[in-house]
Amino acid sequence: MYANHEYSRFHESYYVHPCSIVPEKDVVFTDIVGNGFLVQVKRWWHDLFLLSFSSVRSRGFYNSSHAMRIERFRQYRKYRSRIHPMSKFSYFWNCVIVFAVLLTKILFRFTSSILFEVPLAVYCFAAALEFIIIIDIVINMMTGFINMQIKRVVLNTKKGLIHYCSTKLFLHMMSAIPMHWLMFIKYGQGITCGLCKCNKFIAVIKILNVFSLYRVFETTLFWTWRRSPGATHLFKFLRIATVGLVTMTQFYDVVDVVWMLTVLHDQKLDESSFVSMLIVVRYGIVRNVPSYMVLCYDISRIFKSFFLFSFGLKRNSGFIWDKISSVIAYLIANTFYAWTILECYSMISRQVYPKEQLMNSIVFLNDLLASRQICDRLKFKIDRYFEFKSSRLKLFKTQNGLYKSLPDSLKKEITLSCYSRLIMKIHRLFTEWPMDLIEELALLLKPEMYLSNDIVAEAWTPGQGLMIVDVGVLAVYTVNYEETGHLIDGDYFGEISLVTDKEVRMSYVVAVTSCRILILDKLIFRNYMRKYPEIFYDLKRKLYIRNERLMKLKRLGTLLESRINEQAEETGTSKAPEAGAGESSV
Repeated sequence: MYANHEYSRFHESYYVHPCSIVPEKDVVFTDIVGNGFLVQVKRWWHDLFLLSFSSVRSRGFYNSSHAMRIERFRQYRKYRSRIHPMSKFSYFWNCVIVFAVLLTKILFRFTSSILFEVPLAVYCFAAALEFIIIIDIVINMMTGFINMQIKRVVLNTKKGLIHYCSTKLFLHMMSAIPMHWLMFIKYGQGITCGLCKCNKFIAVIKILNVFSLYRVFETTLFWTWRRSPGATHLFKFLRIATVGLVTMTQFYDVVDVVWMLTVLHDQKLDESSFVSMLIVVRYGIVRNVPSYMVLCYDISRIFKSFFLFSFGLKRNSGFIWDKISSVIAYLIANTFYAWTILECYSMISRQVYPKEQLMNSIVFLNDLLASRQICDRLKFKIDRYFEFKSSRLKLFKTQNGLYKSLPDSLKKEITLSCYSRLIMKIHRLFTEWPMDLIEELALLLKPEMYLSNDIVAEAWTPGQGLMIVDVGVLAVYTVNYEETGHLIDGDYFGEISLVTDKEVRMSYVVAVTSCRILILDKLIFRNYMRKYPEIFYDLKRKLYIRNERLMKLKRLGTLLESRINEQAEETGTSKAPEAGAGESSV
């Protein structure tokens, strides 16, 4: 059958499989026909806005590649004007908007300050970035949203607009106020003047700029969407550092506003305040200092709160708000340090504790195998079992004290969250069933592990029940050991055995890679369905009808094959029928 080396480096992914047999075509190939250059461009354009097979977020919402293809069909044919939140375009736009928001925040710190005279080109560049942030509001209105309560993506236009307007629109509008455009309208060509910005107009737009902190917190969440746990933790630390620096910068912008309003109210400059000292240094009343030195002094005010000690200008400030701001900045810094400590604990718990449990289990098992003098072939198979990710998860659940201490009701909710949607989507017969019945069936599923080249199901034997592929790739063989298809995550077989014992399997099913199979035992299923006899017999009738239809198609295919062979013998030629590429019925 399959050799080990063919899939030795197979990545255990829900959506990327090295299968040579593709059961279905994608919607961009079925609905956009042709092979010309313009057709390829059209396919590429529509594929940008459809659900992406490579999205790292889609695993929690779609159980299989088949489910993702169905979602792409639904979106293209019903919601073509909408943008999927897990599309390639959404990923690209998230990259653009996160840097646009951060750069705008950084530039506004200098363009609105009275300490710096920034070139006109910087103001133009910042205004262009603000235009991108305004466009983002339109993009969000055209993008579907994720309903986290039911774990579904909603693409309906009306529901999407209602959700966006009721949750994020106000904050996005306030964050998208074009500050630099307003400054251009106010100052014109004199926008580069620093001292001209000591007025209430600048104080107002600095206060309004506080709303953009929400966009910084929201957009940087995009950095944590990574496949690798190590990369995820790295970007989480990067996000904490970025949000912390931007928050501290925004806080000192508010401090400068208080200083500015105090000066305008008292009509005099308190030289004991930090900003007043920088103005004296910057504009040469004491001595003419380069702009980069003033920049260093200004940045030192931000970083000294995180370093928990003072450096830079040494002074005894008599300005009361400078003392209050130092205490508040210290509390803000400690808040982000606490966030960092929690993230460190999460990373250590995720990386070290499971690995330690796994290594202890491997050492214990190896000692046991050595004492029992088990053959090397079996030892190699056990090593492959420990390398399988699902095996590690099972080991962690059985040995982790925290998981064991969870109440049964919470464990039940975890199981329902994992398996309920899988049952609803594996077959159209179950989609009409009551939700409480679907949840009860999900609790009856039992996971089983199979390693590569293991026989999952044998021909000429009765089926155990419904078998659902959760992770991995299975190959389907005829009784003559001819490969007829592949089964991947979300696919299923053996459903006919739920309602009868007369049928036997007509194919072999062999694991190509290490697999995790969810089994709904037929005896347990029948005992449970005694409470719902009408639903059970309706399922039995539909499965019989479908099975008879499949058998007729199979007999028709056999008859056509024999006719082709007879004609080939009459003409003196031998022509073998071509193997169709499609998902076989097991």
